[in-house]
Amino acid sequence: MDLEKILLDGLWSALFATAMSIRNSTPYKYIIPTFLSSVAAVFTRDSLENYGLSTNWSTLSAAFVIVMLTGLYIRSQKVPPVVMVCAVLPLWASVSMFGLLNDLRKVSILSGDALNQAAIDLSANTAIVFVITVSIALGFAAGLGLLRIIFRRETLEDSLINKKEDIPFTV
Repeated sequence: MDLEKILLDGLWSALFATAMSIRNSTPYKYIIPTFLSSVAAVFTRDSLENYGLSTNWSTLSAAFVIVMLTGLYIRSQKVPPVVMVCAVLPLWASVSMFGLLNDLRKVSILSGDALNQAAIDLSANTAIVFVITVSIALGFAAGLGLLRIIFRRETLEDSLINKKEDIPFTV
Protein backbone atom coordinates (compact mmCIF):
# COMPACT_ATOMS: atom_id res chain seq x y z
CA MET A 1 0.00 0.00 0.00
CA ASP A 2 1.40 3.36 -0.94
CA LEU A 3 1.44 6.53 1.12
CA GLU A 4 -1.15 8.29 -1.03
CA LYS A 5 -3.69 5.49 -0.49
CA ILE A 6 -3.01 5.41 3.26
CA LEU A 7 -3.49 9.19 3.55
CA LEU A 8 -6.65 9.11 1.43
CA ASP A 9 -8.10 6.33 3.60
CA GLY A 10 -7.10 8.33 6.67
CA LEU A 11 -8.84 11.46 5.43
CA TRP A 12 -12.05 9.59 4.55
CA SER A 13 -11.98 7.86 7.92
CA ALA A 14 -11.43 11.18 9.67
CA LEU A 15 -14.33 12.70 7.76
CA PHE A 16 -16.53 9.82 8.94
CA ALA A 17 -15.27 10.15 12.52
CA THR A 18 -15.84 13.91 12.50
CA ALA A 19 -19.34 13.49 11.10
CA MET A 20 -20.11 10.97 13.83
CA SER A 21 -18.75 13.31 16.49
CA ILE A 22 -20.96 16.14 15.21
CA ARG A 23 -23.91 13.75 15.10
CA ASN A 24 -23.20 12.75 18.72
CA SER A 25 -23.29 16.41 19.84
CA THR A 26 -19.58 16.74 20.56
CA PRO A 27 -18.63 20.22 21.80
CA TYR A 28 -17.03 22.27 19.04
CA LYS A 29 -13.64 22.41 20.73
CA TYR A 30 -13.33 18.59 20.42
CA ILE A 31 -14.14 18.28 16.70
CA ILE A 32 -10.61 19.13 15.53
CA PRO A 33 -8.99 16.64 17.95
CA THR A 34 -11.40 13.97 16.68
CA PHE A 35 -10.41 14.67 13.08
CA LEU A 36 -6.67 14.78 13.78
CA SER A 37 -6.60 11.71 15.97
CA SER A 38 -8.65 9.71 13.46
CA VAL A 39 -6.28 10.60 10.60
CA ALA A 40 -3.29 9.71 12.75
CA ALA A 41 -4.88 6.45 13.92
CA VAL A 42 -5.72 5.18 10.45
CA PHE A 43 -2.30 6.29 9.20
CA THR A 44 -0.63 4.47 12.11
CA ARG A 45 -2.63 1.28 11.71
CA ASP A 46 -2.22 1.06 7.92
CA SER A 47 1.47 1.96 8.04
CA LEU A 48 2.23 -0.63 10.71
CA GLU A 49 0.27 -3.28 8.82
CA ASN A 50 2.16 -2.30 5.68
CA TYR A 51 5.45 -2.91 7.52
CA GLY A 52 4.31 -6.39 8.58
CA LEU A 53 2.81 -5.90 12.04
CA SER A 54 -0.38 -7.86 12.71
CA THR A 55 -3.78 -6.19 12.60
CA ASN A 56 -4.27 -6.59 16.34
CA TRP A 57 -1.00 -4.93 17.35
CA SER A 58 -1.37 -2.17 14.79
CA THR A 59 -4.93 -1.48 16.02
CA LEU A 60 -3.66 -1.37 19.61
CA SER A 61 -0.99 1.13 18.54
CA ALA A 62 -3.55 3.21 16.66
CA ALA A 63 -5.85 3.35 19.71
CA PHE A 64 -2.86 4.46 21.77
CA VAL A 65 -2.16 7.21 19.21
CA ILE A 66 -5.78 8.40 19.41
CA VAL A 67 -5.59 8.91 23.16
CA MET A 68 -2.10 10.44 23.15
CA LEU A 69 -2.72 12.87 20.29
CA THR A 70 -6.07 13.98 21.68
CA GLY A 71 -4.70 14.31 25.22
CA LEU A 72 -1.73 16.33 24.06
CA TYR A 73 -3.91 18.55 21.86
CA ILE A 74 -6.41 19.17 24.68
CA ARG A 75 -3.55 19.33 27.23
CA SER A 76 -5.33 17.17 29.74
CA GLN A 77 -5.32 13.63 31.04
CA LYS A 78 -9.11 13.62 30.72
CA VAL A 79 -9.86 12.80 27.11
CA PRO A 80 -13.61 12.98 26.43
CA PRO A 81 -15.07 9.54 25.67
CA VAL A 82 -17.02 10.82 22.66
CA VAL A 83 -13.74 11.84 21.01
CA MET A 84 -12.17 8.43 21.61
CA VAL A 85 -15.23 6.51 20.44
CA CYS A 86 -15.76 8.58 17.29
CA ALA A 87 -12.06 8.52 16.39
CA VAL A 88 -11.82 4.75 16.86
CA LEU A 89 -14.91 3.89 14.79
CA PRO A 90 -12.93 3.61 11.52
CA LEU A 91 -10.56 1.14 13.22
CA TRP A 92 -13.23 -1.15 14.59
CA ALA A 93 -14.00 -4.55 13.06
CA SER A 94 -17.27 -3.42 11.51
CA VAL A 95 -17.17 -5.92 8.62
CA SER A 96 -16.76 -8.79 11.08
CA MET A 97 -19.51 -7.35 13.28
CA PHE A 98 -21.99 -7.24 10.40
CA GLY A 99 -20.88 -10.75 9.40
CA LEU A 100 -21.43 -11.85 12.99
CA LEU A 101 -24.97 -10.46 12.99
CA ASN A 102 -25.70 -12.07 9.63
CA ASP A 103 -24.33 -15.44 10.80
CA LEU A 104 -26.38 -15.17 13.98
CA ARG A 105 -29.47 -14.76 11.83
CA LYS A 106 -28.44 -17.71 9.64
CA VAL A 107 -27.86 -20.04 12.60
CA SER A 108 -31.46 -19.65 13.68
CA ILE A 109 -32.94 -20.69 10.31
CA LEU A 110 -30.47 -23.13 8.68
CA SER A 111 -29.94 -26.84 9.15
CA GLY A 112 -27.44 -29.53 8.09
CA ASP A 113 -24.10 -28.58 6.53
CA ALA A 114 -25.15 -24.98 6.01
CA LEU A 115 -25.77 -24.71 9.76
CA ASN A 116 -22.30 -26.08 10.49
CA GLN A 117 -20.68 -23.55 8.14
CA ALA A 118 -22.73 -20.70 9.61
CA ALA A 119 -21.71 -21.76 13.14
CA ILE A 120 -18.03 -21.80 12.13
CA ASP A 121 -18.36 -18.37 10.52
CA LEU A 122 -20.16 -17.09 13.61
CA SER A 123 -17.34 -18.31 15.86
CA ALA A 124 -14.65 -16.80 13.61
CA ASN A 125 -16.37 -13.41 13.37
CA THR A 126 -17.00 -13.36 17.12
CA ALA A 127 -13.32 -14.01 17.77
CA ILE A 128 -12.23 -11.24 15.37
CA VAL A 129 -14.60 -8.70 16.92
CA PHE A 130 -13.53 -9.68 20.44
CA VAL A 131 -9.78 -9.49 19.74
CA ILE A 132 -10.03 -6.14 17.93
CA THR A 133 -12.18 -4.75 20.76
CA VAL A 134 -9.67 -5.92 23.38
CA SER A 135 -6.82 -4.41 21.32
CA ILE A 136 -8.61 -1.07 21.23
CA ALA A 137 -9.34 -1.21 24.98
CA LEU A 138 -5.70 -2.00 25.79
CA GLY A 139 -4.49 0.83 23.54
CA PHE A 140 -6.88 3.24 25.27
CA ALA A 141 -5.75 2.05 28.71
CA ALA A 142 -2.06 2.44 27.83
CA GLY A 143 -2.66 5.92 26.42
CA LEU A 144 -4.70 7.09 29.39
CA GLY A 145 -2.08 5.67 31.77
CA LEU A 146 0.70 7.56 30.02
CA LEU A 147 -1.36 10.77 29.96
CA ARG A 148 -1.92 10.41 33.69
CA ILE A 149 1.87 10.27 34.16
CA ILE A 150 2.50 13.21 31.81
CA PHE A 151 -0.16 15.48 33.28
CA ARG A 152 0.23 14.42 36.90
CA ARG A 153 -0.64 17.25 39.22
CA GLU A 154 0.45 17.53 42.77
CA THR A 155 -2.45 17.35 45.16
CA LEU A 156 -2.92 19.78 48.03
CA GLU A 157 -2.10 17.10 50.59
CA ASP A 158 1.16 16.22 48.83
CA SER A 159 2.23 19.83 48.65
CA LEU A 160 1.44 20.39 52.35
CA ILE A 161 3.26 17.24 53.46
CA ASN A 162 6.39 18.07 51.48
CA LYS A 163 6.54 21.66 52.65
CA LYS A 164 9.36 22.53 55.03
CA GLU A 165 7.32 24.77 57.32
CA ASP A 166 4.89 23.56 59.93
CA ILE A 167 1.42 24.54 58.86
CA PRO A 168 -1.30 24.07 61.42
CA PHE A 169 -4.26 22.12 60.08
CA THR A 170 -7.70 23.40 60.87
CA VAL A 171 -10.77 21.25 60.84
